[in-house]
Order: sequence, then C-alpha cells, then structure tokens
Amino acid sequence: MERPSLNRPGLFSLAAAADSRRGVFDGHNEALLATGLPIDAVFAGDSITDMWQLDCFFAAQAGLMMNRGIGGDRTPFIRRRFAADVLHLRPSLVVFKSGVNNTWDLDPWDPMERRSEDEIEDEIVRDVSAMIAMAQAAGIAIAICSMLPTDIPSNGNTPVRNRLIARTNERLRASAKAAGAVYVDYHRHLVDADGLTLKPGLADDGLHPHVGGYGLMADVLVDTLAAAGITVLSRRPIRM
Repeated sequence: MERPSLNRPGLFSLAAAADSRRGVFDGHNEALLATGLPIDAVFAGDSITDMWQLDCFFAAQAGLMMNRGIGGDRTPFIRRRFAADVLHLRPSLVVFKSGVNNTWDLDPWDPMERRSEDEIEDEIVRDVSAMIAMAQAAGIAIAICSMLPTDIPSNGNTPVRNRLIARTNERLRASAKAAGAVYVDYHRHLVDADGLTLKPGLADDGLHPHVGGYGLMADVLVDTLAAAGITVLSRRPIRM
C-alpha cells in the first residue's frame, strides 16, 4: 500500500501536553487517510473530550467518530494541530470544546508567570475564531461548545475562573453566531442556580464530568445539532 501524504504538525516542546499523543495521532491519521474510511465527526479539545467514551453516547450516521482530545491541551496548541487532526481527515463535522486549561494561568505562585483574565479570554476567543474560519474554509461544519463551569473548592481562583468562563462563553457564542457556526451551550445545562458554579452531582472532581454529566452533554449536543439541521450524530440510549 502506498503511504498517503500526511500533515504532521511536529512537537511543541517537552512540556506541551499535545506532544504526549502526537505519535499516536499521526499513526491513526495515516491509517484513516490510507483506507479512505468516511468520518462523520471529529471531537477536538482537551481532557473533557479525551475522557469522553464517544461510542457509548453517540452513533454516527454512516462513518466514523474520531476523538482528538488531549488531556491538558490548550487552545493555541489545538489551533496548531487543527489542520492535522481535523481538516486533513475531512470529517462532515467537528465538535470543538476547550479553553479551561488556558485559565490555569491565573494560578501560578510566581506573579511573573500569571496572566490576566483579559489576556486569557482574548486568547481563547482568538484561537477559536481562527479554527471556525479554518473549518469553514475547508467546507466542514463546526460546532463550538461552551466551556463548562467548575467547582474546585481547593483552588482559590475558582470564583474568578467561573466568572471568566461565563464571560468567555458569551464571546464564543457571539463569534459562532457571526460566522454562522453552531454554538452548543453546555454551560447553561450544567451550571448551578448561581449561574457560575458547576451543579453538584455531575463530576467527581469539580471539573471532569462523570457518566451522568457526559450523558447530559450528549443530549444537549445532539439536540442542538438537530435544531441546526445536522444529523450525522444520534444519541445512543443508555440505562442509568
């Protein structure tokens, strides 16, 4: 078999989370391109995507579902690998959700390593807007998913982070609307009565959903896509 020409973004650095999966993704991408199997959807993002066992929650219409989430990844790195892990695979749809890892830059003990809320917010919106444009230029439908609220009492910046997430989500909603992309509002369905904090009973660590949280997200995603006329994914019922 002749090997296909492969888009390889290369490594970022020894400290970049994206590097931990680069060799695996390059190998998987090569196999997909060589066999020419149709891909209905690529899920791209960070650990919340990476930990989502997609086949348990969704059925694809005619092709495959690919998970290209990486634990610890941030929007600048996903933007750089977007061509290789999404566009090169030519899916019908990309489901994108990321941004919370950018906000850990609120936390460093050394003030010189911290970034302001505005810097973080602008970075997320800038990167996501660029990926919307990249997907649409390639003729791929894109669903931009909101960041999830958090509830990590041990982190002193949790209230600040949750306010930043809420503000950034509103800008992501506006960016998606302006570009004609789909916006998936997980936040509205997972947030507690205060409008900022993750609702109890959806995650064990205050950040990553467990099966109940993922089930709720799956419902929101499929319903939102269907309302936008996108039917490549359907909900796989599970007994809870």
